[in-house]
Amino acid sequence: MRRSIASFVLMALTFVSVTLMMMRSARADIVIFEAQLLSSNEVPPISNADAGAFGQVFVTLDTSTNIFRFDWSVNGVASPSLILSHIHEAPAGVNGPVRVDSLISPANPVPVVNGSASFSRGNLPGPADVVQRLLANPAGFYFNIHSTLNPGGVVRGQLVRQAAPSQVPTLSEWGAILMGLLIIAAGVFFIARRSRISMALAAGASAQIAERPMKAIDLPLLEKVTLYVEAGIVLALIVWSATPVDVAGAVTSGLVLAFIIHLLIGGARRR
Repeated sequence: MRRSIASFVLMALTFVSVTLMMMRSARADIVIFEAQLLSSNEVPPISNADAGAFGQVFVTLDTSTNIFRFDWSVNGVASPSLILSHIHEAPAGVNGPVRVDSLISPANPVPVVNGSASFSRGNLPGPADVVQRLLANPAGFYFNIHSTLNPGGVVRGQLVRQAAPSQVPTLSEWGAILMGLLIIAAGVFFIARRSRISMALAAGASAQIAERPMKAIDLPLLEKVTLYVEAGIVLALIVWSATPVDVAGAVTSGLVLAFIIHLLIGGARRR
């Protein structure tokens, strides 16, 4: 009996460890910053035809490689093209040096069409020390876009770190979770059966009687446990605004989990 319990505990711990590793999102090293870009944020503020320019930028940083990606768009631009865009290091109201460049240039600008322009580019390297300072103090950095009419900068905004998205399992991870739960369910059933045989033998019953099939499913108990488990899961799914994959995985996992809990309760009642 002790050997069975030890085996099951080891199996459960192994499953939990693997699941936790799989639940670690492949995007755990990705940090996203955002900035609202306004011509009025420039130092000094823009006063010519580009004065109504505005936009938004998303800066994606892979902290494992110090590689950046810029995705920005602007509107209300009077200039025919945008010639530069960078991350600068300085607080609001102060001009600072360029730290990460987008690799566009006056020779290879982004054209403005009907006052609007957009740009996306990845694989932009950043110095390790800059990355550390950015992570520690995003407000100490700003994003700046430059135009032909305003080569010193047409729109600017201080960077703000976005809240990390909630990590949810992928379809394959849900499959691993369900498989692990089924293994645990089988282990619980096996231990419950061994426990029944041991108690029957200890009570003087014959081995033949002890080996009779045990009643594995107590339908009233299973229905009650399933109701509570699935109700809790549904509430959590509503709070997390889950996707269809997460709904299917969570509800199915809840059924297996309810079965395991029902086995444990049933085994405790029989003792």
